Amino acid sequence: MIEIPGQKPFTPPVAPKEVKGVDKESNEGTVQKSGPQLKTPIPQSIGRGPELDAQAIATRLAVLATEAKEKELKFEDIIDRAIAETGMTNAQGAMEEINRRVQQEIENEITKIKENKDLMEEAESWQEFAETLARMNQQQVESFLGLLQETIKTRSF
Repeated sequence: MIEIPGQKPFTPPVAPKEVKGVDKESNEGTVQKSGPQLKTPIPQSIGRGPELDAQAIATRLAVLATEAKEKELKFEDIIDRAIAETGMTNAQGAMEEINRRVQQEIENEITKIKENKDLMEEAESWQEFAETLARMNQQQVESFLGLLQETIKTRSF
């Protein structure tokens, strides 16, 4: 028989087996078997599982192969872009240079965030100062301003 790839192998249909009970008349010395006269038919899903599993595996492998090919193309695009940006001909050197640049950009952004955090803390301090001044009465504000003026006069800039 010639096998064609992708074609399912031929499996003959299986008929349910009959179990015959032993007659008391024919065999008086033997014990009669009790139980059903017919075996229950084999469920249809039993004989078809491996083919379906193989088909599901083949489909999954095809999807994974397609994704791998797309990622490979994307990686090649990344390398080409790195070479174009750095002007280097060595792919590994270009990737290392791009990595250094990206790392520097990340460090710069972290520095900006820290500076903004310091500014935010200073702004919060000024807001608290304004709230404190708002809670003071006229006499407390005047004595605070007098204290500030004395401090400024005593320091020479």
